[in-house]
Amino acid sequence: MLGVGYELAASGRPQEQLNTDQQVTFHQEEAYLQDFLAKSDHPEVGVNLEELLEFKIGDATGVPSTKGTTPEAMVKKLGGAKQVRLESKARTQLLRLSYGTTQDGRDRYQFEFTHMKDGYYLTAIQGYQPTSKDHLESKQLKKVALTNLASGKEKTGMKLEDILQKVGLPQSLLLNYKDGKTALVLTYRAQEGLVFVTLQAQKDARYHLVKVE
Repeated sequence: MLGVGYELAASGRPQEQLNTDQQVTFHQEEAYLQDFLAKSDHPEVGVNLEELLEFKIGDATGVPSTKGTTPEAMVKKLGGAKQVRLESKARTQLLRLSYGTTQDGRDRYQFEFTHMKDGYYLTAIQGYQPTSKDHLESKQLKKVALTNLASGKEKTGMKLEDILQKVGLPQSLLLNYKDGKTALVLTYRAQEGLVFVTLQAQKDARYHLVKVE
């Protein structure tokens, strides 16, 4: 189901990405959205994967004990976003903040906040060609290099840091809340096609491998 929305770029101008009959201007929200925008017309915030993992991902169903980071807290840490989009879907309202640009022109990071009774809370992060302060981009991987991550004595326990050290950074990533835990899905482009590496946050506050498919 298509949603309708209103979007501001760092220039402060609405972005006409929807058909005319789909566009909705959220007049009461515009001042609120402006607070999250970068002041520059060309913001390029350097966000790395390690910083993404510091933000709390909450349950989109609105369970109070699992509320994620607020957009105010995120902007305080990262600075203003390149684009801010308010979107109405089904029975909820979403706020999306975009940061950075990839070499092919895509938003490098998109943060999704779900509206709850007392405000917006982070419920998902998408990243494309993520960067890292400690790890390099993956090169010419074969699928077996990824499936072997789940072999050996610890079939479902390798830590994220060890995976990145072994196979490098993914093509893209998704952080969300699923089955009572924060899940991290890394997508690698192997020679044979896409491979999905799923990890979950454990009690030690680290992400551990769950499956490779």
